[in-house]
Amino acid sequence: MTFPDDNFLISCIENTNRLRESTNQCAVEKLKMMPDAYSLFFNNFRCSIIKNMHFPIQMRTLLKISCFVAAILGVGCQSIGPKVIEKSHPSYNDAVTNAIDRQLLMNIVRLKYRENPMFLEVSSVTENWKIGLDVGLDKSELLTRDKASFRSSFYGPKAVFGESQSPTISYRPVRGKEFIKHMMTPIPLNVTLGMASSGWKLQRVFNMCIERINDVENAPTASGPMPWNKPNYEKFYEMTDLLKELEDADLIVIGIDPENNQSVIMRIKENAAKNKRIETFKDMLGLDQKQNEFRFESNFLKSSGKDLIVRTRSLMGVLFYLSHAVDVPDDDVKRGVVQTTFNADGSVFDWANNASGTLLKVRCSKSKPENSFISVHYRNNWFYIEDNDLHSKSTFMFISTLFNLQAGEASSADVVPMLTIPVGGH
Repeated sequence: MTFPDDNFLISCIENTNRLRESTNQCAVEKLKMMPDAYSLFFNNFRCSIIKNMHFPIQMRTLLKISCFVAAILGVGCQSIGPKVIEKSHPSYNDAVTNAIDRQLLMNIVRLKYRENPMFLEVSSVTENWKIGLDVGLDKSELLTRDKASFRSSFYGPKAVFGESQSPTISYRPVRGKEFIKHMMTPIPLNVTLGMASSGWKLQRVFNMCIERINDVENAPTASGPMPWNKPNYEKFYEMTDLLKELEDADLIVIGIDPENNQSVIMRIKENAAKNKRIETFKDMLGLDQKQNEFRFESNFLKSSGKDLIVRTRSLMGVLFYLSHAVDVPDDDVKRGVVQTTFNADGSVFDWANNASGTLLKVRCSKSKPENSFISVHYRNNWFYIEDNDLHSKSTFMFISTLFNLQAGEASSADVVPMLTIPVGGH
């Protein structure tokens, strides 16, 4: 058996070097920091193999190169894991957040069409990441330069590097008696007022979550499927406009009653420039003009002019209320697949610019919108919230937070089927 000359061997070494350079550069850096004990072990192991194999000197050189490449790739794997997390975590975070937002918008649109909402939560996202290295020797037959008819065998190094990803997503239906209970029962007053105390404007919280304060109603008939007749809400919205004015002037304080830690009170600060507006506000709610502190209560039998008696909507009631202002195609209205609300004179009530339409605007188009914050395709139409509609985006963020507060705890308590879907890999 004959072997190639030194020039051919040098060419093979150069090819092997290029293979090494095409691997993860961080692996090379990692190799420089290998502990001395590990390096000594590898060198002894490598040399023992080479010495015990009866190969010519050229073959031993190539085998040493193969072992060196294998060592680089093996050590480099130790630094790949953190980089995979750093690269994939933001992508999965964006995907899950977008899916949850789209689901919430989809369910609001479904309620507009009087269809059952359905909630799925992503219970787990698992990604299996595999890296492999196949190192060996390839046998080649070469023609010698002096004898074209004679073939010689040549063993060259072989290193094949590969990686694969196989993400798996598990979904869990959010359902069960505890979930239904949290969806259908009125939102606890402390949760509603807690949202107001955490930075949300009182006007948005009250208009969305409160159905009645004292004798002032906020569209109570709209907390379910769209009503036939226009709901009674104008006086309530006038009251919350006044409330916003006083809040912006820093005259409204909501906090825990120091005498009773279980109660929440609203204190109105005195202000000569706003006295008339404060009097109007108290008069609208039937409050005692001499009082400046009012306790929130939920018992309507206790009305005395010194308390704010509140009835809140349920979480499902809030979703129903917001759904009434969803824009729908004219054909769906003509075909009667959505309800129409009428004024007292028989004209059509404009939900888009009144009541819940002042909180959230969900628009509709046949083509996919370009300027959308979130969009869903449903019934051959696109329903979306415009990206520059900051008011609607704030309302959507609020209802998403409220849903997590109300439904999150209930969903974790129920045992429900789980759907696991392997997404596939590459």
